[in-house]
Amino acid sequence: MKNKKVTVAQVVLNIIIIILLFIMLYPLAMTLFGAFKNSYTFDSTKWYPTLPLRVTNVASAFPSVYRYIINTVIVAAAGVVGSVIIASLASYAFAKMTFVGKNFLYFMVISLMMIPGVLTLVPSYMVYQSIVGLDNYLVLILPTLVGGPIFGVFLLRSFYEGLPEAIFESARIDGARELTVFLKICVPMSVPIMGTLAIMQIINVWNDYMWPIITIRSDELLTISAGLVQRFSTVAGTPNYPITFSAYLLSSLPLIILFVTANKSYVEGLTSSAIKL
Repeated sequence: MKNKKVTVAQVVLNIIIIILLFIMLYPLAMTLFGAFKNSYTFDSTKWYPTLPLRVTNVASAFPSVYRYIINTVIVAAAGVVGSVIIASLASYAFAKMTFVGKNFLYFMVISLMMIPGVLTLVPSYMVYQSIVGLDNYLVLILPTLVGGPIFGVFLLRSFYEGLPEAIFESARIDGARELTVFLKICVPMSVPIMGTLAIMQIINVWNDYMWPIITIRSDELLTISAGLVQRFSTVAGTPNYPITFSAYLLSSLPLIILFVTANKSYVEGLTSSAIKL
């Protein structure tokens, strides 16, 4: 009787999981189907795939998104490199150096993770408007440099604290300065975690919609998420869904390629940090 109850429960659970997966994945499948359809037949066949595939939709959508992709790559590259450098240096200081107020400063940094970003949206807008102005790359890059390292400090500090102190003492006895110790010991050992942080930051920049839409006025400077919404939601008349879906597909390709090529490093970085936590 007990086994029968367990079996029924498992069946019900599996059905619920399948339904939820269908609800989550079908819009993605519909986007993929719609990206290769004819705009004239889309309304009658939008729920299922059809042949022949209209691959020219991708070529038609590319001019609408390539500038947004370039902008996003520029913002992601500058912001991610800077945030990883800042996070690793700060983490080393918190983990292996001694100075007054170290624990208090670390607590203040980590506490920022608990504050919802929407609470600081308006103050951040006012601050960045005063410092660097609006409608430029700096107003997109600086928030990544400021907010991006916070989670990285949390992961890397835990990792660095788990490294044997004898390694660092031996290097210092041999005359190595703190920066040399950091570059020669900590950086090589924490490359997987840094790679994981970089991937997470790239995904955050790629998916960021709110900040670019309120700080950028020029269409030429918009990043991919804000640019797609701006371009395809303000077109007069009935939208061309196949072209729109093709643009969404093109905007997703860089992240898909990144995940496929860096998946092993991403998992390795998470595992490395988890072992030391």
